[in-house]
Amino acid sequence: MKLAPPAVVILIASAGCAPSRDCAAELWYLDGGAGEVAVTGDFNGWGSQPMETDGAGTWHARLELPAGAYEYLIEVDGEAAMDPFAPLTRWDGEDEVSLLRVADCAQPALALESAEVTASGALAVEATWLRGAGGARLAGAEAETFDGSTLAVSLRSRGRISVAASGLPPGKHTVLLRAWDGDDDEATLRVPLWVEDAPRDWEDALIYQVMVDRFADAGGGLSEPDAPGDRAGGDLVGLLAALESGYFEQLGADTLWLSPMYQNPDGRWPGADGREYEGYHGYWPIAPAGVDERFGGDDALRALVSAAHAREIRVILDVVPNHVHEQHPWYDASPEWFNDDPDCICGDYTCPWSDAIETCWFTGYLPDLDWTEPEVAEAVAPATVAWALDYDLDGMRIDAVPMMPRAALRELVAGLGDALESGPTRFYTLGETFTGPEDYADIRTNLGPFGLDGQFEFPILWALRDLIAWEVGDASDLAAVIDESLAQWAGSGSVMAPFVGNHDMTRFLSEAAGSDLSSPWDRPPDAPAEALPYDKLVMAQAVALTLPGAPVIYYGDEYGQPGANDPDSRRVMRFADDRSALEADTFARVARLGRARRCSHALRRGSYQPLLADGAALAFLRDAGDGLPALTAINASDEAIDLTLPLDAGAAHAVDRFVDVIDGEVFLSAGDPALTLPPWTARVFLPDTLDCLNEVLQ
Repeated sequence: MKLAPPAVVILIASAGCAPSRDCAAELWYLDGGAGEVAVTGDFNGWGSQPMETDGAGTWHARLELPAGAYEYLIEVDGEAAMDPFAPLTRWDGEDEVSLLRVADCAQPALALESAEVTASGALAVEATWLRGAGGARLAGAEAETFDGSTLAVSLRSRGRISVAASGLPPGKHTVLLRAWDGDDDEATLRVPLWVEDAPRDWEDALIYQVMVDRFADAGGGLSEPDAPGDRAGGDLVGLLAALESGYFEQLGADTLWLSPMYQNPDGRWPGADGREYEGYHGYWPIAPAGVDERFGGDDALRALVSAAHAREIRVILDVVPNHVHEQHPWYDASPEWFNDDPDCICGDYTCPWSDAIETCWFTGYLPDLDWTEPEVAEAVAPATVAWALDYDLDGMRIDAVPMMPRAALRELVAGLGDALESGPTRFYTLGETFTGPEDYADIRTNLGPFGLDGQFEFPILWALRDLIAWEVGDASDLAAVIDESLAQWAGSGSVMAPFVGNHDMTRFLSEAAGSDLSSPWDRPPDAPAEALPYDKLVMAQAVALTLPGAPVIYYGDEYGQPGANDPDSRRVMRFADDRSALEADTFARVARLGRARRCSHALRRGSYQPLLADGAALAFLRDAGDGLPALTAINASDEAIDLTLPLDAGAAHAVDRFVDVIDGEVFLSAGDPALTLPPWTARVFLPDTLDCLNEVLQ
């Protein structure tokens, strides 16, 4: 819907004098036991500039510096170290130092004062014009949404600017405000806002992962490529058609994670297995910007994102800041930007992951970026931010996180935050740290206030595969991993991503079926003909989709796509007409789980409360304090289990009757907490008083 364009309002003499920018750098340090604290950096010739103290352990320095980037350290009683309260670092030779960026105070800026939008579509943004040093008064301003709808602007005294609209339709409306002074110097402000029934955060999300080449094309369904490593021809037009059909709402998914859209090379390239592959997946960039025309080009991505936003669906894009393809212009123009040993192939016996994870190359034609070179950060971070700005994205999945130093992730996160988080809307950065079952530290190191917003729950994935797919261990092992994971991430502010599979591993269904997965090219596993592997998949999804975080469904795992390792785990998507009865039933059950998550506040934001973990039985409660808790119970065995759940206290005690959303016919109450779980069964119970329950069970 286009809004009627009001005239641009020009500031008149009564506007008064707007405040000037203050670009001084403020450094703070907290240490009650320190005797002396100073700052040393390239701005003072690496001398010592004492910091002032309040006498109670707080130290402060105000630095008046020209615009630019500065390296520094904090000296505490003569010992220099990086600033623990600063997000950015840089390498000075082999030494890592803190990094300070100072804005150009000669240029004006816009400061956001407030931003809000109501469920009925009334939008209000307030900003203040900050004059550059010696700059002229504000002369005018204009505002529009990302899709080009003009917004009403009014200017008041002392540089205050108001932007308003009413009757906005549901979905995303990114406000783009531009203002200028009498010298034609200008400043801009970007404020993403959502019109929706209730404000949503990333813990409300259910993410659907799409490998675009394997999903659909403009004509609908795809055929398998001639060879598993070739392109299948999927594009953004086909994905848009699936979006507009309501497919993702049927699953309860409110976020799409797209595979990388970079331009990739033509032709086939050798893999580590000796087979040949095309760049269908998008992970071999040959340019820093621009959507590959084989996916539909720039306009196709903008159309998809716009349509998703109109349906209140977020879009996350996969980005690759670790490496490029050898055809990328950066490789020829700036060879010093890359780790200089192309023979150091990741995982090779001469270059083990444990020793060279930040410097090894995936393969000889994928040069590995050296983030210890300052020019790399100055090129890659802005190029990554540009993708988010140019297509109005809502988040990014960051590829190959542990292959870059922590400073690289912080540089990306800071750049994305500065550009996209001026208002209340959080831009989600989701990192891929592919780990084993107990590698919590590797995941945790890139979380926190300066780090990623979330990472994938690999420890829980492996525990789910152990218990359900491979039938090793018992429910107490899974319960222990869930408890440990939640404890490891506690306090980080992170929204983690539980899942049962992705594009880099075997399909859960084929693991659960005990299929031969040793030869994905020559003997790809068939879809199982018996129900048990599908029941196991539903069980695993029942746990993943009801845990805290932003769970992910990998395309095809909603109905039970078979597959061995990459590339067999990337077969083409099959839709309803091409699915077996077992697959159709699996889809119906997983879709009810997804819709249950969307319906239940407890499943999205509730606390996690373990109820029991005994042998093959696991049960836990989610409680958001609204009197409408949710309960998950599974039986990972060949025998029926009779349980009596401890529902005599806490949130569940007041619920008269729960209904299992997976089949809609099993009930439970605190007054009669006895439950029989058939073999290999999951139950997810919601109170039958939930207003949206009928939508879940449809």
